[in-house]
Amino acid sequence: GIQMKDFSIYVNSAEKLEQIKNKKRFYRKYRIFLGILAVVVLCGAMTAYHYREFHSFERVKTVIEENSSEQNIEIYKDGVLKYGENQIAYYDKNGDGVWSKTYSISKPQVKTSKNYILAADLQGRNLYIYDNEGEVGAITTSYDILDAEISDQGVVAVALSAKNTNYIELYNTDGDKLVSIQMSISENGYPFDIALSPNGQILCASFFIVDGVEMKNRLTFYDFSEEGEKTENILGGYDFNNTFGDDKISVYSIMGKPRLQKEIEVNSSIKSIAFDDGHFAIVRGHYSDEKEGNYTLEVFSKNGNMVGKSGVKGDYTTMRIRRGKVIFISPYHCSVYTSSGSNIFDYNFKKHVLQMLPGADSQSYFIEYDDRLDLIKLK
Repeated sequence: GIQMKDFSIYVNSAEKLEQIKNKKRFYRKYRIFLGILAVVVLCGAMTAYHYREFHSFERVKTVIEENSSEQNIEIYKDGVLKYGENQIAYYDKNGDGVWSKTYSISKPQVKTSKNYILAADLQGRNLYIYDNEGEVGAITTSYDILDAEISDQGVVAVALSAKNTNYIELYNTDGDKLVSIQMSISENGYPFDIALSPNGQILCASFFIVDGVEMKNRLTFYDFSEEGEKTENILGGYDFNNTFGDDKISVYSIMGKPRLQKEIEVNSSIKSIAFDDGHFAIVRGHYSDEKEGNYTLEVFSKNGNMVGKSGVKGDYTTMRIRRGKVIFISPYHCSVYTSSGSNIFDYNFKKHVLQMLPGADSQSYFIEYDDRLDLIKLK
């Protein structure tokens, strides 16, 4: 540098300039490295949090303690529904009662959507509609109910059985009939299951058909939008001869005309199948190279891509998937798996367990015993 009285001037040589550039490149790479490391650490922490195992639990509160026939539970919003033949009640995520309504249903079926609850009397003719504030409406059908669904907008779809004819009907929450499709049993067979899209416009009905000595399963898709009126509401259909889905799973897309999106071959007997809004899961017998547990659990996204797989220990009586958790229940035992197939809870209870469903957060669960419903937290 050139020294002067009040200041200094430094002249950078080419070598010094290159050193400065190298330092800048180093610090830039170092910052990028630190950023990547922070993301990796965060992802690792989140993964560890998601896959962590729980070995016990604490009871947060007894939601309700009684000895009654109302021993069915289903999740709704962040809370839980408790229902049976005489009553349905809604409890929030903290286990506090929001409302309770009485009815008379001999064979209750409860379905939920984003906004609504539908209680149907299977083999009867009454339907009751609720939301988070209480009763919204009621519907009385002309024929016996085989199956029922409700959309996010409150459209109710019902499969009905008459003597020689079946019906598929749609209603709004006020009980107004929107659509009625009559089907001859001799031509269309017996409907035994329906599924309704969240917007209430597309319906899939599964029919059992006996054609001479041949038995087959028929899927028929209906479009109840304005576009569907041009084709008398028929969107398309598929027949499966001599098979009822016990050796493969078919995933259909209903964007435009229905098409087979994916077919999953199952080369072993299926013990159980369950689904929620985002996933479906099967439990099947082992393949020759599988040794873990008694059965194999496979979890799929709604598009049919496998997202998780695990061996299932022991035996069980019921299997459900809710909020991405696969839950196995036997009288005194419960196992919980994540959608990726990780076993996060495996516990032997001293009391007889009827059902267990996930609560609002990852550690909260509602558990139904013979004599009470508890909100618990896994530890």
